[in-house]
Amino acid sequence: MCRGMKVAAAVSPEKLRGGFYTPDALVERCLDRIEELTNGRDRLRVLEPSIGDGAFLRGLSELRWEGRVESLLGLELIEGEAEQARAELARSGIGGEVLTRSTLDWSASATDEFDVAIGNPPFVRFQFVSPADRRSTELLSERLGYEFGGVSNLWIPVLLGSLSRLAHGGVFSFVIPTECFTGMAASVVREWFVGETADLRFDLFQPGSFPGVLQEVTVVSGRRVPSREKRGVPVAFVEHDGVGATVEWSHQVDGSGSWTRYLLGPAALDAMHAAEKLAHVRPLREIANFDVSLVTGANDFFSATTETVDRFELDEWAKPLLPRSRFAEGLEFTLEDHAAMEMVGARRWILDFGSERPEPSEYPRPLEYIEQGEALELHERYKCRIREPWYRVPNFRRGDLLLSKRSHHFPRVILNSAEAFTTDTIYCGWIVDPEYSATAFTAGFHNSLTLLSAELFGRSFGGGVLELVPSEVAELRIPKALTFGAHLRGLDALSRSGDSDSLIEETDRLMVEEGILPPDLCLALSEAREALALRRTDRGKSSSRELVPA
Repeated sequence: MCRGMKVAAAVSPEKLRGGFYTPDALVERCLDRIEELTNGRDRLRVLEPSIGDGAFLRGLSELRWEGRVESLLGLELIEGEAEQARAELARSGIGGEVLTRSTLDWSASATDEFDVAIGNPPFVRFQFVSPADRRSTELLSERLGYEFGGVSNLWIPVLLGSLSRLAHGGVFSFVIPTECFTGMAASVVREWFVGETADLRFDLFQPGSFPGVLQEVTVVSGRRVPSREKRGVPVAFVEHDGVGATVEWSHQVDGSGSWTRYLLGPAALDAMHAAEKLAHVRPLREIANFDVSLVTGANDFFSATTETVDRFELDEWAKPLLPRSRFAEGLEFTLEDHAAMEMVGARRWILDFGSERPEPSEYPRPLEYIEQGEALELHERYKCRIREPWYRVPNFRRGDLLLSKRSHHFPRVILNSAEAFTTDTIYCGWIVDPEYSATAFTAGFHNSLTLLSAELFGRSFGGGVLELVPSEVAELRIPKALTFGAHLRGLDALSRSGDSDSLIEETDRLMVEEGILPPDLCLALSEAREALALRRTDRGKSSSRELVPA
């Protein structure tokens, strides 16, 4: 079987080797592109680096390919799968061989050249990769002159190792995860595409297009050309709705940063560029600073319920805590909100055993609590054992502003009126622009420009979760709205109502009303944000939707 995608019914051993079937529709899409790119050429030498039981080979055996494929080299790590592929190769009448060998080991030293490379490389997290393949990846990195230091998944070196064996003018078509657009580790792939390809194209599919496949995938195809200066390359994007309709667009793409922006059509991307050029639109870092909050190393120990605080007499060390942003439904986290957490038994206290506080080990009940933590070997955890004493968390600080590290619909800034502390699930922030107030910043944050920039600068994971690291938060675009503090109460009420769309719509309306964003531009930004957010949050859903050019 062609190895690659994680499927719902997969068992652990298969997950570890990435051994999952490729849907016929994806095989056909890859072969269609190879047919377009080869334009009738024959005597093709084909490489398939993860041949499995031969799904792509079966496609190449079809009548339309008769006589065009001269030879095929397939690589397969599992002997049982390789035997099936050999039998398929014999039935096909195509010459060649299937080697039971690691693709990475082979590509680190191979000298063969091919006209076509095709397949579905294994999607295996690098922590599960064998030491031998890790060493081969290092050798391949040296050979290609591309740095693999940040690689997080096996598909990256397998893909580049295979593409490097294409003759100049050779063509390729591969199924790869859509993390290729955003992941920092995949930046090496984006760099290669820009420097060494022509006719580059990404075929995109709506979530749910391939039942049972949990990973969102794309088909990337193109032609290898002699290395060029990495200034940019035209790239086509084609989105399929699953019933035959497509929407197409193209961009001149460079190799820097995330490529999420290219998932927008040209008009939408132009709107973003126009907004960034407005005199009063600034990077967030010029207005506020957000950073990681408390890193305890053992949140279950350092965060406590009121019942635990009372039982172990920890009042002297207990400070208000917001453990998760879901406990702050509005745009302002108040003392009343903190008190309401008691009704659901939430851990609403953080324990500060800092040096300026009384020494807890000198009190019987607090000492008992610490000893319970040691019985659970919490003091042996890395973050704890490097501290002396282990239960003293450094840098105990709280922010005037709070921002969730991960979000589903969109990131939300919260005014910290309760002066609560947070752990590492929520960033803490402070205003650095003396013209701004924390209230105005909070009220104006949830506009389409800022939230679109979050989609563009952030990265998304399984289930469509959006994550921002502090360096990405710093790059969000903020329209300067110094008077927006007057709107916080009304916007807070909308947020508490649970109608997230209304919160954005009302913020946008106020931005237009106060002349901060032009109406046509604001509408274009809104539509672009919705398009990217829908693509992200629809992952795993099987229902199709009508394609609308962004």
